[in-house]
Amino acid sequence: MGTTKIRNYRKKSGLPPGTLIYTGNIDQETSLDLFSFDKSNIERTESDDAKVIIGKIDTSRNNWINVTGFSNTDLISQLGNHHTLHPLLLEDVLNTESVPKIENYGDVLFLCLKMLQWNDKKASIETEQISFVIGENYLLSFQERDGDVFNPVRERLLSGVSKGREKSIDFLAYVLIDKIVDNYFVVLEKIEDHIENIEMELLRDTDRVTPTQMMHLKKQLILLRKYVYPLRDELRKLQRDETKLIDRKTIKYINDLNDHLQNIIQNLESFRDTISGLMELYSSTISNKLNNVMKTLTVIGAIFIPLTFIAGIYGMNFDNMPELHYRYGYHTIMAAMFAIAVGMFLYMKSRKWF
Repeated sequence: MGTTKIRNYRKKSGLPPGTLIYTGNIDQETSLDLFSFDKSNIERTESDDAKVIIGKIDTSRNNWINVTGFSNTDLISQLGNHHTLHPLLLEDVLNTESVPKIENYGDVLFLCLKMLQWNDKKASIETEQISFVIGENYLLSFQERDGDVFNPVRERLLSGVSKGREKSIDFLAYVLIDKIVDNYFVVLEKIEDHIENIEMELLRDTDRVTPTQMMHLKKQLILLRKYVYPLRDELRKLQRDETKLIDRKTIKYINDLNDHLQNIIQNLESFRDTISGLMELYSSTISNKLNNVMKTLTVIGAIFIPLTFIAGIYGMNFDNMPELHYRYGYHTIMAAMFAIAVGMFLYMKSRKWF
């Protein structure tokens, strides 16, 4: 996985800054979806032609353009040129290995973060980079693949029940980011379910759990942590820094968003401690099992020591050993050995050595 990311990033090697190269792996045709709206009206236009979308932009309204798929960088470049976006900003959009960040370009605000989905078959997190560009009366969103958590927002916009129709465009950006963060909770719940299942299996039978399963979940938590912490820090900076592109009323909603992220972080730390505790419990249980096996083998060995000693004596084949010619010598020795074995067993049992 890490090698693939490095190989993808090497696509940009030797190219000048601002060159538009998609560093991801998702093969998705590029398409545009425009929502041009105000309080009373909304118009939606879908196309894979940037000129069609640009021609439908109404600067007297709020405009949300969602770009899906990064295979056609020329189309993305046309959209960027229309909004006079800095080449480095567009480069960051296509660099899918970026950590969550917010950059103020003066006339626009750039924000990138990760959309996370839980893959039930692989029991792992799938990531997709989402980028937002907030400008004067317009919002650009970029996503790598089709299918997202934004459908409820689209439906509310079209039906006219969304607050985003009445507020400034930065509020719509907040709503979309909030949807992404809400989905973090869904991923977190999936991880919690797996942790609880492992805990139950571990208490029932350690043979049904492997350290690999626990390490895999721990890696998923680390991955989630990698994307949540920077996002929280960047949003805190946004709260402190004054920018004309973010209304002060929207900042209050961002405060609530930060509270959600803090809640996620607290759960992450709790789950990480739980997994560490489960790994310690697993190691302790395996050690106890091994100790019990060693104890059993030691008891068996201790019982056979005197029996081996007796057998060794009578296996020396000296001529002057009266018991060798005794009629009931064999039966006597066997009875004695049996009595010794039973006696030692009962003695060890009474001392609770096993």
